[in-house]
Amino acid sequence: MIGRLRTAAAAVLLACSLALLPAAGPASAKASTEASTQASTQASTQAGRQGGARAPAISDRERQQFAAAHREIVQQFGGEVSGPLADYVRRVGLRVAREAVPGSRETDWTVTILSSPVPNAMAVPGGYLYITRGLLAMINSEAELASVLGHEAGHIAARHAQRRQAPAAVGALGTIATAILLGGEAAQLAQTASAALIGGYSRNQEREADSLGLLYMARAGYDPMAAATMLAALDRINTVEGREALERPGLASIFASHPVTAERVRRVAAEAARMPRTGVENRDQFLAALDGMTWGDDAAQGQIDGPRFRHAALGFGFAAPPGFQLANSPQSVSGRGREGAFRFSGVALQRGQSLEPVAVEVWRQAVGQVPQIRPVATRIDGMEALVAPARLAGRSGVQDITVTVIRWNDTQGYVFLTQAPPGSRLLHETLVGSFRRLSPAELAEARRERRIRIVTVRPGDTAQSLAARMDSQYADPRRFLALNGIAAEELRPGMRVKLITR
Repeated sequence: MIGRLRTAAAAVLLACSLALLPAAGPASAKASTEASTQASTQASTQAGRQGGARAPAISDRERQQFAAAHREIVQQFGGEVSGPLADYVRRVGLRVAREAVPGSRETDWTVTILSSPVPNAMAVPGGYLYITRGLLAMINSEAELASVLGHEAGHIAARHAQRRQAPAAVGALGTIATAILLGGEAAQLAQTASAALIGGYSRNQEREADSLGLLYMARAGYDPMAAATMLAALDRINTVEGREALERPGLASIFASHPVTAERVRRVAAEAARMPRTGVENRDQFLAALDGMTWGDDAAQGQIDGPRFRHAALGFGFAAPPGFQLANSPQSVSGRGREGAFRFSGVALQRGQSLEPVAVEVWRQAVGQVPQIRPVATRIDGMEALVAPARLAGRSGVQDITVTVIRWNDTQGYVFLTQAPPGSRLLHETLVGSFRRLSPAELAEARRERRIRIVTVRPGDTAQSLAARMDSQYADPRRFLALNGIAAEELRPGMRVKLITR
């Protein structure tokens, strides 16, 4: 987060003016979507199920039309993971995707691991399939991975994105508080052409993609029952990370708005039971590929630890009041709690530039106008700063909104935008007052990432003893078992399991 954002002050940073969201992306993206909608989707779906005719091929033109959306998604979701794990996931993805569109070439598909800790998977027309690190960490076999990517390939083969109507205008979101909270990946992405392509599908479309994904993974040689165990794994995310993993401000995954119901698990399991069980699971192969993957935030983008945020690469840190729920993205950090909400991001400065025009522009971007403000010059951890507060009335009542600009050096500044109840100073004083340059000890700690480590169960090992080897935040037998998708009685010597370590 933050390091990539070095825009001019006039283009400022926070993108808080979500009340002005466009109804759809650029005209070119809209035209391509409308043109694609004319394709017959029922024929392609039935063809996939019957195994006879072929789903529409992925054309070079279609790939080029949606290449810009692909780049936007990669940028907004923390970049892409490369290396052996990415190569492995791509091979599995191609194996099921080419069953979705028989006759398609390997070059027709792009399978990407997004470096986001939020559990998610998505697809974009043109053969673009995505899965996040957060979801990969909850998977326990190659067959489960194939079920996820097969499901997403089903959305492409059935042309679900093109069948959705263009999203209605968001309209006035009501308050500056809402604008602050809709930060992170989702808010940034909402202002791009790709927003309409990865929005929520209808329940019928999800059911159709479930069925198609089962078919594709079975044809690719995987055990279809893994699709049901994968859905059950999604329900265990709450145990491992808590529901906040699905509902971080602005980062909500598809599974928060489309929860995995018991009915859906039963339906997929019943469909899988009617199919031949001759496919492979490849648990150990998957775990070997996963070993060493970063868990949670990437240190290069800054790390959240409870209410604290530290960025080793940029050298700063701050802490929100206890109980605040924080979210990190490549563009900003946002948070919310009982005392209000905030967003934090970076801005490029000109040498010798006054901080007041920067604060004024942040206000303009946030609410569309500049209220009556009385900027106050101050210092925060020895750094020059400017505080520009105002009291505004909105749909949620009267709120105190404060813009704080901090000069980090001659060419780099940082901005806090906070919202709190009238007269409350706790959020501003605790949060903004904690902003500081990290000490050498804090820098060393901030560089230590949590990682998934694969270990072999030894005689005498229990869920309790294995959980004790995990990072202190996760050292709970229930979290260990949920992470691995097993019951305590299933542990046996020789089994390979996942640990979250530092």
